[in-house]
Amino acid sequence: MKINDSTIEVSVNDLQPGMFVSDLDRPWLETPYLIQGILIQSKDDINELQRYCKHVYVDVDRSEPIVVQRYLSSASSHASLAVSNPRKSPASYEPKISCHASSTISNRCKSPALQETQSLDKRLQRVKTYADICTAEQEIPAATKAYNIAATLFRDINFNLENDIRIDMQVAHEVVDSLRESVIRNPDAALLLAQLKTTGKELYDNAIKTSVHLLAFGRHLGLPQKELTILGLGGLLMDIGKQRLPKEIQNKRNMSLTSNERKLMKQHITYGEEIVTQLNEAPEGVIKIVIQHHERENGNGYPVGLYANQLHPYARMAAIVDCYEELIWGESRIPGMKPFHALKELKDNAQNGLNYILVEQFSQCIGMFPVGSLVELNTGEIAIVLTHNRTQRSLPQIMIICDAHKRPYEHPVTLDLRTAGKNPGGVEYAIANDLPQGAYAIDPKKYYL
Repeated sequence: MKINDSTIEVSVNDLQPGMFVSDLDRPWLETPYLIQGILIQSKDDINELQRYCKHVYVDVDRSEPIVVQRYLSSASSHASLAVSNPRKSPASYEPKISCHASSTISNRCKSPALQETQSLDKRLQRVKTYADICTAEQEIPAATKAYNIAATLFRDINFNLENDIRIDMQVAHEVVDSLRESVIRNPDAALLLAQLKTTGKELYDNAIKTSVHLLAFGRHLGLPQKELTILGLGGLLMDIGKQRLPKEIQNKRNMSLTSNERKLMKQHITYGEEIVTQLNEAPEGVIKIVIQHHERENGNGYPVGLYANQLHPYARMAAIVDCYEELIWGESRIPGMKPFHALKELKDNAQNGLNYILVEQFSQCIGMFPVGSLVELNTGEIAIVLTHNRTQRSLPQIMIICDAHKRPYEHPVTLDLRTAGKNPGGVEYAIANDLPQGAYAIDPKKYYL
């Protein structure tokens, strides 16, 4: 029987290869692990965890089914033995299972990080665990259609703003719903398109990218579909106020703004609030994302200087996505950060205004090597990350586009690093380094789109 929507507590001593550890009995930042989530592949992995933890939390859906079923059967046998032996205390044989193994499993038993996430606000309570129902490659056509419709919507919104015409929120809902359904089926397709596809208008591209990131983030947290739509709409409209700023600063990064330009840039929140609050059908969560995504939990944000419990949970999520995109976004003279370094920067800044638990969850959502990013292999070749392997994030499916001398291949090669085997030099293929956007003057769009 396939087990869904569950987390089980397992003693580190009882871990087995094939189990996916989704959380620890201590914060991840207190360990040397760079990103949340470990697939147990060998005894060495177990030995390493024993140095830091007594028990861990295993994600049933992301583990090898036969391994989890074997563990649960063994634990149940011990429990039965305790009941049948009157000379033994039943408690001494109680299996270390935090949730009953069935498809209707209770959500009362969750790992510490998830419990803390839910404690932020009831709106972040997980209602289900979304599973990929198709491959990213299969989803690309539908994701492309949804992306193009979203781009058209944003052009219409811009036209309406310029001509003082009311924005049709019903149409916006329908457009975001199509993006939402694509992300639910498989988020990698939309994430890849958001990273590589372009409309020729940076504001449009950034709006769609933010919408897709928030949809994927909400999916990762297991939020209801209705709430995913609110996140997607909020992402699409988050920076709508920039449409009223001088065009020469609309697409500038914060670090490249002058003092006066920075003051002007901050006005996009006021403009955005004016636009969305005039929309009778705009959900509260959308409005909060627009007006609070630059607020910080320590009160150092703007425009009001709100503190943690005053912030809407979706605004907290949007702040993380906004900061991440700002960090990896490159300009002609200012290269963006590598994705891994950007995630590290987010974690370092979690003590200075971003929510630590949500930063951890976002890191897990997009992975160490985000879809659409450039990576350098141990062969020296350059590749694009196409899709994630959910249980082995360090071994994604990639497209090799340049040789070791960074010269483009005439015919790029697609590889799944889980099964790629050895390279021509006799060494197992592996990612040696992630790269910032535009590294070696490479434009990934030319090779995939």
